[in-house]
Amino acid sequence: MGIVVVGLGPGPYRALTLEAVEALHRATELYLRTREHPVVAELPPSLRWTSFDALYEQAGSFEALYEQIATILLERGAQAEVTYAVPGHPLLGEASVRRLLERAPAAGVPLRLVGGLSFLEAVLAASGTPGSDHVQVVDALALPPIVPTVPLVVYQVYKTAVASDVKLALLRRYPPDHPVVVIRSAATADEVVQRVPLAELDRGPTYDHLTSLYVPPLAPEADFGTFDGLVRLVARLRGPGGCPWDAQQTHASIKRYVLEEAYEVAEAIDDEDYAALCDELGDLLLQVVLHAQMADERGDFDIIDVLQGICTKLVRRHPHVFGSTTVADAAEVERNWEEIKRRERGARGTPSSLLDDLPRHRPALILAQAIWQRLVRAGLAPSRPEVLSRVQSALAALERPAEPAARATALGELLFALAALASLETLDAEEALRQASRRFLQRFRALEARLGTSGRTLAALAPEERRALWAPEERT
Repeated sequence: MGIVVVGLGPGPYRALTLEAVEALHRATELYLRTREHPVVAELPPSLRWTSFDALYEQAGSFEALYEQIATILLERGAQAEVTYAVPGHPLLGEASVRRLLERAPAAGVPLRLVGGLSFLEAVLAASGTPGSDHVQVVDALALPPIVPTVPLVVYQVYKTAVASDVKLALLRRYPPDHPVVVIRSAATADEVVQRVPLAELDRGPTYDHLTSLYVPPLAPEADFGTFDGLVRLVARLRGPGGCPWDAQQTHASIKRYVLEEAYEVAEAIDDEDYAALCDELGDLLLQVVLHAQMADERGDFDIIDVLQGICTKLVRRHPHVFGSTTVADAAEVERNWEEIKRRERGARGTPSSLLDDLPRHRPALILAQAIWQRLVRAGLAPSRPEVLSRVQSALAALERPAEPAARATALGELLFALAALASLETLDAEEALRQASRRFLQRFRALEARLGTSGRTLAALAPEERRALWAPEERT
């Protein structure tokens, strides 16, 4: 008993390996995944075989089809030795063979592979490529992330609709005029090779079950659609022959741009301007890559360290997703997050204060609320009446005559108390102030526009107009 899986090569009978020919002739029970392969017509009449083509019409999906084939073969292989022949090489582009390899050990069925030339060799030879040390080989029906700077072979492009889906996916990585080689029936007498621009992939060529695509690589400097492409561009800007301004920057000299770009991202979100948000996120990402490139040049760390660090941290701080921890709600997630951070600080040998790791460069209002949020979560914050009393006390101190330093202290205490109130109310103080500023700007600009049409000046505002500007009507 057992299963022998035989690779039928890319097409003609002469391309079969000697071992494959011997395995086919020794087969007492021979199954073909499909009869739609050039070698089948050349098989000796003495070979008796059964194909699984009828299952293609019945199965609801390719996944279901491959599972069904594997089930049939494992059941037969548990009783006798069966031979299963597939196009090309059994380990390249053969999902049904993968299912067999996964399931055979548990089923107790021995499995042996007899290799063959794959479609890949034939496709590369037909494409006219000068050769490459690296090639991506992907299934048209399940495209993984593509690296456009590495040659690409796409198989199972068996109809125009599939070619259209592939085209749309590749246009995310390649320009519309990028050349694509369409290869049908490679290594057979019926071989057809066409070269078309990517944008016309689904407009001219004819497709069948023996059609594959070869996509030449993009030049590294033209790789605009991947993270690696951005990293290379930044390295080029800072490298020899690059940009003098970029080359002379340091972590300190561009530190302010990180904050500026982050605020511009927030502004685009406030404006619900998603084209601007896309643009600003790119500017913010550039700052990350620039700092990583500078650190790489010094030997401190590189962008891979940054990515590994954040991915590791995300997994470590989400045990309810990547581990066995269970949580009731988002509030418990936050408590777990803070506890994990506290343990991390302790593991680094630093004092484990409740208020550790509060970034000094946060805006003052955000920093104040961050302090109070930690106190609230720890159950150390005052009550709401106590906070309101502190607000009133600070306001009273501001009303009394005092030296500038004392008034500044009172103002600071007032703002700090308001940050505490926002935390107790689970409100975002910074966002509330930002929205209040936006509303004032809208009122002020509307007033300017109205006065401009009447020819009046801002200095001529009537008392009621001033009150409307500084104290708008209360909203219920």
